[in-house]
Amino acid sequence: MRFPTVCLMVLATAALPSIAGAAQDCGSSAYECAAFHASRGQFGEAIRLVEQMLAQAPTDLKALNLAGIALTGLGRIDEANARFREAVRLDSRFYPALKNLAINEFSAGRLEEAERHFEAVLILAPGDEVAHVHLGEIAFDRKNSAGALAHYENAGARIAQNPVWTLHYGSCLLDQHQLDRAVAVLDALPRADANNRFDAGMILGKSGAYADAARFFGSARERYKDPGAAGYNQALMLVEAGDYDAAVRVAQEMVDRGLPSSELYNLTARAHEKAGRVKEAYDALRAATKIAPAAEENYVDLASICLDHQNFDLGLEIIDIGLQHRPDSSLLHLQRGVLMAMRAQLGPAEAEFDAARRLAPDAPAPYAGLAMIWMQTGQTDRAVDVLRQQARARRDHVVPYMFAVALMRSGVDPAGPGAAEAVAALQTSIDANPRFAPSHSELGRLLLRRDDLAGAIRELETATALDAENTAAIYNLAQAYRRKGDRARAADLLARVTKLNAQERGDDPAADLKRTVLRIVRDGPAPQP
Repeated sequence: MRFPTVCLMVLATAALPSIAGAAQDCGSSAYECAAFHASRGQFGEAIRLVEQMLAQAPTDLKALNLAGIALTGLGRIDEANARFREAVRLDSRFYPALKNLAINEFSAGRLEEAERHFEAVLILAPGDEVAHVHLGEIAFDRKNSAGALAHYENAGARIAQNPVWTLHYGSCLLDQHQLDRAVAVLDALPRADANNRFDAGMILGKSGAYADAARFFGSARERYKDPGAAGYNQALMLVEAGDYDAAVRVAQEMVDRGLPSSELYNLTARAHEKAGRVKEAYDALRAATKIAPAAEENYVDLASICLDHQNFDLGLEIIDIGLQHRPDSSLLHLQRGVLMAMRAQLGPAEAEFDAARRLAPDAPAPYAGLAMIWMQTGQTDRAVDVLRQQARARRDHVVPYMFAVALMRSGVDPAGPGAAEAVAALQTSIDANPRFAPSHSELGRLLLRRDDLAGAIRELETATALDAENTAAIYNLAQAYRRKGDRARAADLLARVTKLNAQERGDDPAADLKRTVLRIVRDGPAPQP
């Protein structure tokens, strides 16, 4: 952590007896004159005067404190701290010197010593704002937002004196789910302070306060060192907030200002697609490919639009153009495999998934594609063998999930050791990514076959909560409730399946697997905890 610059505290005192030679225009006493020079950064003159005072009165606490301040200003920190410690040794209740010593320790990164001194200050002066704000910073550095917040709350107006403190205070409020107060604190940052308003936008965005984050990025745009970054983030936050038209307007403003980028056009496409404007999304992505022809993500996103609208031929044309620029792209080969699988070209799809695996051996999605093809072509045992080996060496959620699916498709006895191995693999997948609905759905289906109604209902309810359109999970949950005797709830769930235009049975393992593999490819790796 980089600690903000802090100022030492000069103790206001009554005038001391005048020392001969003290300038008459800087105060009526040597102390006042020395303090005058110190307050103006004239530390050499200040130390000259205060040393004269200490020569006459070496135990003068206020002079020792001022000497420490002047020496700190000259960069002679060890000497300064010696003066502060001498004052505290003479009077342990003289907290101005103790506080200044703590500030020096804090600035040097010696946080344990600084914390000990600041806590001692608060025993003597419980309301001291300087001690509170620095203890808040120490707690913030230790990621103790609750502890930091308690000190920031007692720091009063001192917080506003340093924008870093303001940002940290706002961040702690967000951690404690006090959004309105956090926004009010961050709004106190000066409108002209573009850098810190940009940082405020980052803090709010990470906390999910997307609309507020967009406003802060917007206020930073004109003065921020990188207007393109501020504009992009503003548009991104508007997309996350669901204000797609505003996001498009901001993106167009950036283009009009001569700040176009591949990333900006890609984001514009995302906004158009979410607003249902498919042609505009397609056009924006084509513009992105022209600006950055080697950026694989634009071709992938274009192909995803084609997948959504089942225009597989056009999707393949787009991916082939991308591969001309990036023949080594695992993502493009992966997407080409998906498109070929959708066209039932299983052999060529397998070759593309295998190419993606060789180019990115640590990526899980190619294994999902290969396993799907192997299961569709009667090579389920091969899928089991390959995925079992991979599952032992990996920590992602995809491979254990696909391994469990392959085991169950291989015809294992639901009550036998093979099914138990599948249950363990699905639990491993859930542990790696608790929000991956297919693992909960598959586990619920398996537990239902093992007559564990309570466990099946638990997992299937989790799956439907995570994915309200997971027809397989809804259908199996209906079966679980029917077996439990809750026919009314079962009927309601089956009605939901009908509304989602599922097949009559509502539980098609092959179609379910295909949809899941598409999701795995589209979502990419799960966020790390």
